Amino acid sequence: MFSCVNDEGQGGISVVEGKVYKVLHPNDNFTFEADTFPAAKEDVYIVYGDEPIYGDKMETGYDGFYRFKFLTKGTYKVFAYSTLTDARKVAVIDTVTVAYGETKQVQNIYIHEGKSLETSYIKGKVLVKYYDKGFITGLIPAYDLRVFIRVKDAPYQFDEIRTGLDGAFIFQGLSPGEYEVFVISEQAGNKVLTPVIKSVTIDSKGIIVTIPDSFEIIINA
Repeated sequence: MFSCVNDEGQGGISVVEGKVYKVLHPNDNFTFEADTFPAAKEDVYIVYGDEPIYGDKMETGYDGFYRFKFLTKGTYKVFAYSTLTDARKVAVIDTVTVAYGETKQVQNIYIHEGKSLETSYIKGKVLVKYYDKGFITGLIPAYDLRVFIRVKDAPYQFDEIRTGLDGAFIFQGLSPGEYEVFVISEQAGNKVLTPVIKSVTIDSKGIIVTIPDSFEIIINA
């Protein structure tokens, strides 16, 4: 009934696809890599343009993979649900724009469940450029890079974590408040260190806050 609002929807030859991963939080000893698995047989939803309801859904395969086919060009939202300890559902959403006839990969979607989810989480991603003798690479995921968190305006971090294979990180066990998440970048051609800082606010318990823009840093090879 909303199809007249947008050009997005079915009837084309474009494809939106990606993978969903489930992060388990059985206790406070959560480790992002060890507790992350492909989310098999999970519902994934797609929203056509700015429509107020989802347009279609499908179930992931054994490896967490999904594919929405026969789409027209345009902008889509894809989401899956995390499950909090009181059975509330929280949508984890990504937005993707696809051209006519294009197959577009959505960033990995990480959903969460487990009894320790009453605390809140901050997650994000770090991308890096490598500089070597005047040549600089394009941005790629930063693996095994240290990411720090501190209370806003505090002089030092109270925790740190390392990024995973796709540059992703997640801080757990956080209370509502204002935080600063930061990584250290070098300057191209020298070892001068500069923090790259993003401010994050957690408004309530039991939520997952995603930093919308990836960190971008430089490392000298």
